[in-house]
Amino acid sequence: MAVTECSHLPEDVRPIARLDAEARIAHIRAERWVQHAAADRVLGYLQEALEQPPRERMENVLLVGESGMGKTMLVRKFERQNTTQFDSTVGIQRKPVVVMLMPHQPTEVQFFNQLLQALNAPSPSHFTHGFPVRDPAVRLLRQLGTRVVVIDELNSLLAGSARQQRVFLQLLRFLSNELRLAFVGVGVPEARHALLSDSQLRSRFSDIELSPWVLGEDMRDFITRLTWSLPLREPSPVDSPKLRRLLLERTGGITLGMCKAFERAAIAAIHAGREKIELRSFEDPEIWRGVATPGRPVGLSARNRARQALL
Repeated sequence: MAVTECSHLPEDVRPIARLDAEARIAHIRAERWVQHAAADRVLGYLQEALEQPPRERMENVLLVGESGMGKTMLVRKFERQNTTQFDSTVGIQRKPVVVMLMPHQPTEVQFFNQLLQALNAPSPSHFTHGFPVRDPAVRLLRQLGTRVVVIDELNSLLAGSARQQRVFLQLLRFLSNELRLAFVGVGVPEARHALLSDSQLRSRFSDIELSPWVLGEDMRDFITRLTWSLPLREPSPVDSPKLRRLLLERTGGITLGMCKAFERAAIAAIHAGREKIELRSFEDPEIWRGVATPGRPVGLSARNRARQALL
């Protein structure tokens, strides 16, 4: 196949596949969004939260999933797809979606400092009491037209005392009622426990879980689209039940592990001049370094299991 073709790839990836090996490897190692059916469904739920009309009882979302399932990348995508143009008439760029990180200590001052940083505003860290920080943050949220505040790593709330947790959840309820905005909490499954001390607020959250992958059409779609994102010059025959079973065995269905394995396989294919990923690409134990599910050592025994899976 000529280097100028690459018709098996999406149009936006073809120019990258025509670059030299070094540039293509840099692209593979860079962070990028891979669109797939499961992520599209979650983005749809988040968009519903954004588009709900302002009302006294706003519907919120709790997005949970194991570490490495791509939660943060997904909410950043949600933020980007709702970015607005600079409004020259009022001199501001509205920010419908704000993504912030939950502070390690769930105090009001630290929460508003993190929020102001997410809003690209100066952080008045010299304040020692919450109210001087609260007022400018609330005004800024109004000015920017914020409709959804995403709190990543919400499970960090559990590091606080029971009293701190209750006070913090009361603060979220106040902001939701005062500004008529929605919250999206993001974290590992234990994040569900972080909301239990405020039953009124908990009832306003709908749970969405990014579960580890299982055999099925969603996983097949994800692997296909992940492969399309890799600038290899030959088609990769990865639509294989054996490969999908192997991936689940080695990664436990965690997105990050699957992505690492495919990226390493793609880089190895470029170095070897094969320009495609196939079943035998995953026989190399180096592909699974730091990826294997706990309890499944990588080495000769892992290689034998991989070969057995290909039989």
